[in-house]
Amino acid sequence: MNTGHWIRHFTRNTPLNDSLRLPPAPVTLPDEIRLPLAASLAVFQLGESGGGTRLRRYAREVAPLVNFRGYQRAVDLFIAEEQSHSRLLERVVLHLGGSLIEKQWTNSVFRRLRGLVNLEFAIQVLLTAELVAEIYYGALYLRVSDPVVRVMARKILQDETRHLEFQREFLSERLATFSPAGRWLWRLQFEAVHAVTAAVVAWDHRHCLKALGVGLPEFFERTRKAWAVFQRRLDSRIRVLRECGGVAQVLSPTNP
Repeated sequence: MNTGHWIRHFTRNTPLNDSLRLPPAPVTLPDEIRLPLAASLAVFQLGESGGGTRLRRYAREVAPLVNFRGYQRAVDLFIAEEQSHSRLLERVVLHLGGSLIEKQWTNSVFRRLRGLVNLEFAIQVLLTAELVAEIYYGALYLRVSDPVVRVMARKILQDETRHLEFQREFLSERLATFSPAGRWLWRLQFEAVHAVTAAVVAWDHRHCLKALGVGLPEFFERTRKAWAVFQRRLDSRIRVLRECGGVAQVLSPTNP
C-alpha cells in the first residue's frame, strides 16, 4: 500500500476544510427545507466528530506488516480529516439556524458496531457510511440552492471520493490474501451491512430527503449502485494484485 501518498494527501488536504471560505450569503431557504436540512446535517456533524479510537486500535494490528508501513500514520490523518468535516458541518448547521447535538441513536449504534469484530469489519461499517454519504452530499449539491450548503457539499463529496479510494487500496491488499471462500463471505457481509446502513440512514433522514424531493426508493437505488461500483473496482484491484503477484508478504519485518 502506498501509505506515503495518502499521508501527503491528507496532510495537504485536511487544512483546506478549516480554511474553506463559505459565501457570505443569507439563508433564503423556506423553513420546510431549512429546518429538516439543519437537523439532518447535525446528525452527520456528530458522526464525523468521533476520535477514531477503535479504528486506531485496529490499525496498530497491521502496522508491523511490511506492506502497511505508515498505515497507522495515514489512519491518524484520515481521522483528522473526518474531524475537519465535523467542524465544517458545524459552521453550516449554525448558518442554517440549526442546533448541534451531543447524542443520537444511529451514531451510537454505528460506533458500537465498529468495535465488534476486527479491522476489516470496522472498515466495512465505515465504508457503508461513506458510500451512503456520497449519495447524500451529492443530493445536497444538486438540490439545495443555498450557496453555503453547496460549497460544503462539494468539498465533502470530493473528500469522500478520496476516502473511498484510500479504503479500497487498503482492503484490496488485505483481501487478496484471503481464500476465495473468505473473500466471498466478506463480500456477502459487506453487502448486507451496506443494505442495513442505507435503510437506517434513509429512515433517520427521511424528512430531509422528502423536503429535497428524494424518494426513499430512489435513495436506495442510488446507494445500491454506489456499493456495486465500489465492489466492482475492489474486485478488479484484487484480481490484478493476485495475477501479478503484487501482494507483499503479510509478515512482520522481523519474520523472514
